[in-house]
Parts: sequence; C-alpha cells; structure tokens
Amino acid sequence: MAAASGLRQALRPAKRRVFFALRPDPRVRASLAQAALHMHGATQGRCVRDDNIHLTLAFVGAVGQQDLARLLEPPSGVFTSAFVLTLDHCGCWAEKGIGWAAASHTPDGLRVLAENLAGWLRDAGFELDNRPFRPHVTLVRNAQCVPPKGPMAPVEWRIAEFALIESLPMPGGVSYLPLRSWPLR
Repeated sequence: MAAASGLRQALRPAKRRVFFALRPDPRVRASLAQAALHMHGATQGRCVRDDNIHLTLAFVGAVGQQDLARLLEPPSGVFTSAFVLTLDHCGCWAEKGIGWAAASHTPDGLRVLAENLAGWLRDAGFELDNRPFRPHVTLVRNAQCVPPKGPMAPVEWRIAEFALIESLPMPGGVSYLPLRSWPLR
C-alpha cells in the first residue's frame, strides 16, 4: 500500500492544475447529464462525462505543493449561506464550441461566493483571469452550435458546499478529482 502511494506521489507532477467549483449531487448530476444528451442531439460534439459536471467558481491553474496547502485553507470570510441555483437556460458559445446550461437569474449567494473566492485568491497572490464571472455548467464540448430547440427543463440545485478540484489529464480528456470540500453556512 505504501509503495503504491509513493508511486502515485512520484508520478504526480510538481505543479497541479486546480480550481474551485460547485459539484452537483447525484440527482442534479443525472438531470444535467440528461440535458447534455439532449443538447448533444442538436449540437453533436462530445458530452461532458457525468462525473466531471460542475460549475467553476474560480480557476486557479497550476500550483506547487506550498500553494496547494494554502488553497486547502480558505478563510472564513469566503463562506456564504447555502442557496438554490435554478439552471433553466441553455445555449452555445460558437467561438469555443461549448454547449452550456445556466440560470436566467444568478442568485446573490453564487455571485458573492465567487467574488469572495476571487478576492481572497488575488489578495493571497494568485493570478486569476480578469474576465467577468459567467456562471454556467458545460454540457457539451466541440459543439456545432445551433440555436437550442425549445426551453431547457429547469434543474433546481441546492448549493450547500463548494470544493477544490484537481484536473488530471487522462487519455481522451480529463478527470476531475475533488481534493477537499467545505460546507456553506
């Protein structure tokens, strides 16, 4: 057992690619996987693997062990109260070939959580994109974007925690490994 752990550690790169995200519970994941299949029928492309479905709060990028340790201890000021997110809108970004689901109304809790994380990360010296926060769940990649046929069936998602996720390259894509999660108030 110790040898296997040592081998995994030896094979792990010096820098690890990480991001903060919301991960759906099994019921929400199943609903979003169904939405991905529906979208795939119209846009082709490649459905996101069910276990990779998430909503990114803050993309950090490649970090070393010391920075990773700091990321695993967010300050209490980052946390917000739990909230409900209703994904009821879908679309496609043609320039990126991304089919997505989003909320027609972003809850204050989601906006504040993302702002708190970004503020803490920047204050801690991490460089983040300066793009505005566009909360969405990627459902299809390499999509041939066409206007969606009909509205998306709403998916109600109770957000009670967020997580730090590691992106691991795999043959044919990536796998997302949750490193730690934190409950919201």
